[in-house]
Amino acid sequence: MLPVSSIRAYLKDPITPRFVHVSSAGVTRPERPGLDLSKQPPAVRLNKELDFILTFKLKGEDLIRESGIPYTIVRPCALTEEPAGADLIFDQGDNITGKISREEVAQICVAALEGPYASNKTFEVKSVIPFSEPFTIDPENPPPEKDYDVYFKTLKDGITGKEVLEQNPVPV
Repeated sequence: MLPVSSIRAYLKDPITPRFVHVSSAGVTRPERPGLDLSKQPPAVRLNKELDFILTFKLKGEDLIRESGIPYTIVRPCALTEEPAGADLIFDQGDNITGKISREEVAQICVAALEGPYASNKTFEVKSVIPFSEPFTIDPENPPPEKDYDVYFKTLKDGITGKEVLEQNPVPV
């Protein structure tokens, strides 16, 4: 059996992600100092009551980042059953809230596997549509297909949102 740490030596350039993980926006927020929890989504406010789901998602992300396997970690905001096609906001640092369609997240994951720009990146994503407005598509005039590389090219290495936690460690 080939150890996971040895896989990187067998990859050819350009290196594209071999593992795409769908996590969740908000994973670094339950322990973030000075954060007003009343303004956060339910999963962040109720992390303890939900058996620390976001805490464990963050630990899973850390293991992926430490594995040496080229990865992409996608942190969608609240998932909806709306169609894909809305304009998007990609961000890093675990600060945004909003909504995004499951279909759009799936398309982002497939696109991440196809090129090098999302390799070894962690990012959050949401649509520009507010929660109060449903997003629909006119079948006669569907939105154009997205080139997700346009978004991926703006992403920076090493930004996870944990930087705030590391600057202000929480006493155990």
